[in-house]
Amino acid sequence: MMEFAAKTVREAWLAAIRHILTEGRKFIDDDGRECHEVANLSVTIENPASAAEGVRAMRLCRKWRYPSEDELANIILNKEAGSSYDYLYGQRIFAYAGTVDQVDDYVIPLLKARPNSRRAVVSLLNPALDLKSGSTNLLGIALIHFRILDGKVDVTTVIRTSGFFTGWPANIFQIAQLQERVALALQLPQGRITTISLAAHIHTENLEDIEIVLGKDVVKDAKE
Repeated sequence: MMEFAAKTVREAWLAAIRHILTEGRKFIDDDGRECHEVANLSVTIENPASAAEGVRAMRLCRKWRYPSEDELANIILNKEAGSSYDYLYGQRIFAYAGTVDQVDDYVIPLLKARPNSRRAVVSLLNPALDLKSGSTNLLGIALIHFRILDGKVDVTTVIRTSGFFTGWPANIFQIAQLQERVALALQLPQGRITTISLAAHIHTENLEDIEIVLGKDVVKDAKE
């Protein structure tokens, strides 16, 4: 597993994208799109206050409409059905199978009672719904793990597949929002955020967009 750690989202984002473009295998994925991909990429952010950096950088690029911070927060914190998106992570987190609140009824009470617990896990995948034959709409975020370390709330997230230019900035911001909710309930500061992307990829068609958002030096090695 390749691991990157940085103080801010932007620093980690740049390092990870460079790594994927220079070290990733290049192939045509099952959607017929050329991409660069590395397996099992771990990225840790030391400063959760920087979580919106990637989202704000993406929104400066007018080529497409990138979701706002409010929209992204709603996707992961709102348990109610009804959205222009295919699914809300919040439904799986706060109303799993329509009934189970995994954060307010499990994670927070557990960590209040047992601050050293390693069992504060939130699962988002539902095999009964997600693993049907022929299904093509499988959630990216699969598991979220909270721990209290050094007096702070750390969080590690397993992402099934991560479009590291377009998707990862949104996911890291969303996880920070959820981390903040748990930390406030525990009256502790936010700690580190780690994402483990089982398949971290960048589509070749986005290279020019990466140059617009992050600069030409990020992709120059991939074009040579």
